[in-house]
Amino acid sequence: MSSTTLRRNEEQHTAPAHSRSGLLLLTVVLLAGVTAWLTLIAINNITDFGTNKALLQATMNMQALIDDPVRGNGLEARALPNGLAAPALIAVIVYQLGTVALMWRAVATGVRLLRAPSPGLFTYVRQVNHSLVPFLLLFAGFLISGLYFGYWLHLGPVQMVHFTLLIIGTLVALLTNLMPVASRALEQEASR
Repeated sequence: MSSTTLRRNEEQHTAPAHSRSGLLLLTVVLLAGVTAWLTLIAINNITDFGTNKALLQATMNMQALIDDPVRGNGLEARALPNGLAAPALIAVIVYQLGTVALMWRAVATGVRLLRAPSPGLFTYVRQVNHSLVPFLLLFAGFLISGLYFGYWLHLGPVQMVHFTLLIIGTLVALLTNLMPVASRALEQEASR
């Protein structure tokens, strides 16, 4: 065996198993993508406040359903006054910014693990979980409030985006929480 092959085999057995499984890289890339996406949403909500306020106002005042003679007649009593749209959007932006900060912190921890494998896997998993809980709550909240205001009757594509992000967030959580299991399996295999 050449010295390069021996060194590579030695590095594989000394590097933590989570860095060899590929799951770490996959979860960091997925989390970074979703985090960048949510960051852009928050930036768009801030820089184009008027448009987003108008869209939220249209959902909350249910004008599209009120104007429709057939659909949503039983839901119209749930409409809220127009003045609540701006405070609601500000609350959403603040929540998004807090969630984004937690998510970027988890991404940074994952990148550090990729660059210099260390035993910080459980810190990374904990940070991902702490960031994905508010992320999942955000989109579950959008789905529930959208159902309350009947936006599924006239804004189906928006509902599908919220549902898709709920699925993606759940997928990232599952993959991240599988890493300790995969790491243990790789360590057992390496010790044989």
